[in-house]
Amino acid sequence: RCLAARCSALAAGVCLSARRGDVTRRARPAVSARAAAASARESPEKVDREMRACYEVVERMGRGAVYLGSARVPEDHPHFQHAKELARDVALAHDCTTWSGLGAGMMEAVTQGGMAAGKPVAGFMILLEAGGQRQASRKHPYLPDENYLTTSFFSARKHGLVDAGVRNTPDDRTAFFALPGGVGTLDEIFEVLALLQLRRIGSAHPVPFVVMNYDGCYDGLLQFLERDMVRYGSLRENELAPHWRACRTNEEALAYLHEFYSPPA
Repeated sequence: RCLAARCSALAAGVCLSARRGDVTRRARPAVSARAAAASARESPEKVDREMRACYEVVERMGRGAVYLGSARVPEDHPHFQHAKELARDVALAHDCTTWSGLGAGMMEAVTQGGMAAGKPVAGFMILLEAGGQRQASRKHPYLPDENYLTTSFFSARKHGLVDAGVRNTPDDRTAFFALPGGVGTLDEIFEVLALLQLRRIGSAHPVPFVVMNYDGCYDGLLQFLERDMVRYGSLRENELAPHWRACRTNEEALAYLHEFYSPPA
């Protein structure tokens, strides 16, 4: 009986070991799948390289006015002409580079405006994805290659645009402009606003942020922030007022910039 018990115990141990081996073997594909997924991710080093390349473009072209806006506004829309004239007049008044995402719509408008002023125009394009397939390359139709960088990552692109609007010295004349736009523009607007609110931009030298509220297109957004969020309690009364200025016309925006950069009396 003793021998039989030992044999039974040994058999049970063999079965248990076999089961454990099966579990281990079954688990391996999951581990391998995780490793494959991790290796399929694009390298953080590539993001870092793109960010550094963006900074190099900023150093080469000079900081200036950064424009955020829709790529879908047609050239015959009145706001396209407004944006073009704004970029021209800002570049002339402040002798600065015009920066944008170098796409269509409002971005094309400010590119034309900066060029009409005879001042540098630069920016960061993005490789778009259509049907899940990312573009292999993308070139601007008429700007020299040294004026811009085409990025694969939105994070690198946004780092570059933010850096282009930072004032490193009191003599730098920079600004951010929120032109009418959609989800992508709102993403950029709130990133800049949050950085200003948290004093990650403007801590050394303040930077103006102008919301171009042409024909009241941003009335709803401003009301949501200034009234609804204050009622809810997530913002204090006038908490955002120091960080940006809403302007309905180019003349109002230019007057604000003049006031912002005028030496105190």
